Amino acid sequence: MLDRIEAWEKEEDGYVRKWKLDDLCDLDRNESWFSDMAEKGLFVDHFTRWSVWFRRGTPQKTRYRMDILSRALTEDELALYDSSGWHFAALHTEEGFRKDICYYVFQTDENAGVPELHTDPVEQAKSLKRLHGKFRRDVFLTLVLLAVVVWDVTNPRRPDLRFELLVTGEQPIRIYWVLFGLLEMVNSLRSWLNIRRLRRRLTGGEPLDHHADYRKAHRQYVVISGLKLMLAGWFLTVIVTQVILLISSNNMLPLPKTVDFPAVRLEAFYDGTLAENGISGEFHHEWTAAGAEIDELREHANEAEANSILELRTVSIRLPFVWTAERAFAALTEMEMYDGLDGYYRIGEAVPVETSLVDEAWAAAPGEDNWNQFVLLVRDGRQIVMTFYLDRTNGDFDDPAEAEVFRDRCTERLLPLLAEELEG
Repeated sequence: MLDRIEAWEKEEDGYVRKWKLDDLCDLDRNESWFSDMAEKGLFVDHFTRWSVWFRRGTPQKTRYRMDILSRALTEDELALYDSSGWHFAALHTEEGFRKDICYYVFQTDENAGVPELHTDPVEQAKSLKRLHGKFRRDVFLTLVLLAVVVWDVTNPRRPDLRFELLVTGEQPIRIYWVLFGLLEMVNSLRSWLNIRRLRRRLTGGEPLDHHADYRKAHRQYVVISGLKLMLAGWFLTVIVTQVILLISSNNMLPLPKTVDFPAVRLEAFYDGTLAENGISGEFHHEWTAAGAEIDELREHANEAEANSILELRTVSIRLPFVWTAERAFAALTEMEMYDGLDGYYRIGEAVPVETSLVDEAWAAAPGEDNWNQFVLLVRDGRQIVMTFYLDRTNGDFDDPAEAEVFRDRCTERLLPLLAEELEG
C-alpha cells in the first residue's frame, strides 16, 4: 500500500511532487527518507501543505539534517551554514500562537568531511522544548474538543438528537466531528510522542539515528490520512443523499385504500361504523439517509351522533437493524415531541404497557401535554409504530383518572389490532 501511495506523484519541469508521508517534526525518519530519495535522484526542494517537492538530479548519496527554529535565518546566517558545508535545501514555516516554527532542511554530500550540524545532543534537545510543549497543548485541546463533541452527541438530555441520528440521519455533521476528532487525537498524540521520543534520546546524550527506519511510521501516517479521506467522502455522500431524498420526497398524498405498512385504519378501529360518514386523509412515504423507511398515515372523520372530530395518525418506522430500533425507541420514550413529516406530534407522559403481543409498548393518556390525544408507542423487532388518536366526542380530559381509563381502554382495543398488522 505504501508503495502505491509513494507512486502518486506529479512531475513538472524537472520537479517531482510526492505526498508528505509524515509530520516534519519526525526529524530522524524524515532525514533518512530524504537521503533515500537522493539516492534515487530526487532532492528536496520545497514544501507545500500536503506535499514535498523534489528536484530531479544525478543520484548520489546525500546527508540531510533538519533544524527547528523559532525564527527565519538571515542571509548571513545561511551563509555561515553554507561555509560549514551544510547547504540550505528547503524551509517550511508553521504559524504559531506567539512565534512561528521554522523547519530548515540542510544537505551535504555523504562523503564530505564536514562535522555534524548538531554536535551537542543536549543542546539540540533544547531546540525541541518549545515544539514539545506545543504538541502537548495540542493533545490537551484536541481531547477537550473531542470530549465536548462526544458529550453533545451522547447528551442524555437530548433524546431527540439520538433519535435523529439513528432514524433520519439528519445530524451527520456531529458524527463526522466525533470521528474526525478521534483521528486528530491520534495524530496529535503521535506527534507529541515522536517529539518526546527524540528529546529523551538527545537529553540522554545520544545523537539522532539519521538512518532510522521510516517505513512503519509512513504506513501509520498513510492509514490515518486515508481514513480522513474516507470520512470526508462518507460525509459528502450523506449530504448529497439527504439533498436527493429531500428533492425526491413527495408531499402528503390523498389517502389510499390500502397501505403496505403496519397501521390500524380508523374504519377498522370503529368496526366499519364510520364508512357512511366518509373518511379522508393523507399519507407519506420516504427513505432516510440512515437507511430507515418512514410511512405516515393521517385519517380523520366525523362521529355521527355527536358530530365530533375523530383523528387517527400513524407513523411507521422500519430501521435496518434491531439494535438501532431498540435505541431509537428508548430515545423516543424520553422525548416530549416527535417531528413528523406533516407536523409535530406531542407524546406526553407515556408509561410502559405490560404485553406479550409486541416487544415493547408505551401509552400516554390524553391531556394538555399531548393536545388531548391518546398516544401508543410500539416496537416489534426492527419496526417502530407510533399511533396518535384524537376523539373529540369526550371533550377535554380534565380529570387525570378519567384520562387514564380512556388510555387503558384505547390500549386494549388498539394494541391487538396493531399486533396483527405487525405479524402480517
